[in-house]
Amino acid sequence: MSGTHDPSEDRFAVETGDRRLADRAPITPRTAALFAAWAVLAAAALWEAFVTPTGLVPFWGVSTGIIEYLYYASLAVVGWALAPLARRPDLRRRYWRRLRRKPAALASAAYLLVLWYAATFGVWTLSVLGIESTDGIPYGVPAAQPPAWTGIEMSPTIPYCLASRDGDMCPGTWHFPLGTTVDGHGMIHLIVEGARVAVQVSLVTAALVVPAAVLVGTVAAYYGGRVDALLMRYVDLQRVVPAVFVVLLVQESFSRSLVTIVVVFGLFDWDGTARLVRSAAASRVDTGYVRAARDAGVSDPQIVRRHVVPNVSDTVVAAVANRMPTLVLVEAGIAYLGFTNPLAQSWGSTIAIGFSRFPELWWTVLFAAIPLVCTVAAMSVLGDALRDVLDPTAEVRR
Repeated sequence: MSGTHDPSEDRFAVETGDRRLADRAPITPRTAALFAAWAVLAAAALWEAFVTPTGLVPFWGVSTGIIEYLYYASLAVVGWALAPLARRPDLRRRYWRRLRRKPAALASAAYLLVLWYAATFGVWTLSVLGIESTDGIPYGVPAAQPPAWTGIEMSPTIPYCLASRDGDMCPGTWHFPLGTTVDGHGMIHLIVEGARVAVQVSLVTAALVVPAAVLVGTVAAYYGGRVDALLMRYVDLQRVVPAVFVVLLVQESFSRSLVTIVVVFGLFDWDGTARLVRSAAASRVDTGYVRAARDAGVSDPQIVRRHVVPNVSDTVVAAVANRMPTLVLVEAGIAYLGFTNPLAQSWGSTIAIGFSRFPELWWTVLFAAIPLVCTVAAMSVLGDALRDVLDPTAEVRR
């Protein structure tokens, strides 16, 4: 019908704004910038491995390790994915108009921005503010301190008190506003460290899941037939082996680290997203612009990259966003069971420490559980909202 607008063309235009340049160059400028960022991070990792143990990545003040470099590489991917929006103010306004109709999603987005800041700059910020991470009592000596506004009865298992004792009661101190664990670790620092673990696991895993899911889903939809059947049978086979089981097996048999968790989930947890991508791509492979590209002699890989992948971006974002809360919960559960590196101070491991002296040390459980619940809820709400915000047919239905 004359004047009919295909909403899918909007996403197509966003992702292919550099098409004329891409026709002349192997990669677009933003992809070149992504590779350059990865090269800098690789150089920094090599510098840390062979030159100085303190590394080049800021904000921790200690040796960073592989997971932090993977995290920064994932942030570069996020920047690469969002870059096209900078050239489309009309699309930004449309998305913002849809999002602001959902107050819960806005609140969730604001909370997740604060969480991201805490994960990336939190430890550095606490050091600048002079907030201590431990109570200074030798490690292994029970020395739990209650929150500043309450107190705890002294006992043989908790013989030390940082504040002036009031008889048999140890009052809280503003040196540790939220108290400490039985090992003397400040709860504020543990909340920040737990945020860092949650954000790193969810973001790095998502960065590993997306390429595999998009590749398998779009190729299966584009070629169909035996290729589609073979790839989907593999996806079904992979779903038989739960990623959580593989994580526990690898953690127990080899190295207990966050890197193991994100790599295993990245390799074994993309099957559901791939099926969603395949369903979305199947409705695009016979559209007019795909047929026109075939008639013009464009190669199949180029058609998939330029015409199919950009038009399933909303499905990918929504699927990954809805998967992130599960990743955070699973990581916390693994840490709670003790199947992770104790130096990675996850909310799950902090809750486990608190339950070892519960209800005496109730604050250890409470102040670790609150951010965990809020993070999972915020990710779930925002993920559901993004599915509607990015829906290309939303304006048409209205």
